[in-house]
Amino acid sequence: MDTVTHGLTGWLIARSVPSEKGGKAATAAVVLGSVLPDADHVASLLGSDAAIRFHRGISHSFAGIAVSSLLVALLFYRFGKWKDLKKLYLLSLAGELSHVALDLLTSYGTQIFQPFSDARVSFDLLFIVDLVFTGIVLAGIVLSRSHRPVRARAALAALTLYVGLATVLHVRAEDAVRTAAERSGVHVVSVAALPRLTEIDVGKRLASIPLAAEAWAGDELKGLPKLPIPDRPGRYPLPAGPLSWNGFVDDGRTYLRADVDPFTGRVVWKQRVPRGRDVPEVKALENLPDVRTYLWFARFPVVQTSHAGPETILTFSDLRFGELPGRRRPFLLKVTQEPGRSPQVHWGT
Repeated sequence: MDTVTHGLTGWLIARSVPSEKGGKAATAAVVLGSVLPDADHVASLLGSDAAIRFHRGISHSFAGIAVSSLLVALLFYRFGKWKDLKKLYLLSLAGELSHVALDLLTSYGTQIFQPFSDARVSFDLLFIVDLVFTGIVLAGIVLSRSHRPVRARAALAALTLYVGLATVLHVRAEDAVRTAAERSGVHVVSVAALPRLTEIDVGKRLASIPLAAEAWAGDELKGLPKLPIPDRPGRYPLPAGPLSWNGFVDDGRTYLRADVDPFTGRVVWKQRVPRGRDVPEVKALENLPDVRTYLWFARFPVVQTSHAGPETILTFSDLRFGELPGRRRPFLLKVTQEPGRSPQVHWGT
């Protein structure tokens, strides 16, 4: 989740724990712990490859937070007035555990088992920015401002119920897309449901603003079994709750993506694209470190091939991130090949 929500959640947790002796030091320990794992954003200074490799890596792992929580506790113990090292450690650890738990709810992927495994774990329950979730946290902080831990705990309970609702809707979305694929005669290897932005009606004036996925879906559908790709004029995304979902089907040859309504079970197919790992040009580049990193990171990697004179350009993208506003897609990797030259790699958005 976004760092602001992490920090606010840490503040809410601190409000829910009576800490008359610790006072501000106790609150600061929890809040600092709740945002500390995102310090790994500094890896972006080393380039996009490092950012993808290290973000939500060791700083988000169980081993990593056990060590960093101790460092936070020692810092407050050394320079603060409260000298209860054990409680400082537990409070900082509670903040860091809340950070990891919230990140696991999203679909980005968190390496919680580092340094022993670089597997990326995600529960696919909430979008990375969720205004409803953040709103509940803010309400809990405001209502508990007079040192009323009961109200803060009630807000935490409401968050638990909210995540429970997202879990139910996630299961329904997965079932709906699997059923729709099987009814269409699609061979199902695996299915997934990821939260997407809820759509609002912005009217005709803003209807011309494209969604990235809509802008390039047509080209990728050439040569594949036809699926209806309806337009959505006047509809625009808003991060407000787990009400809308992207359903994904891997049929062993292609990825299919659909809009899924978990309440009605309605499935609207949006894209069908070849699996990026199976593209012959990609197989020839699998030993390239940047390509290897991208294929490790991407859940649903797709590749577009274009030509500019003697150059062949492979553009890697991930269907997870194909529906953000605007024409530019995040987490792109471009590999340019030209006869007689080594492949040129460019990361960008």
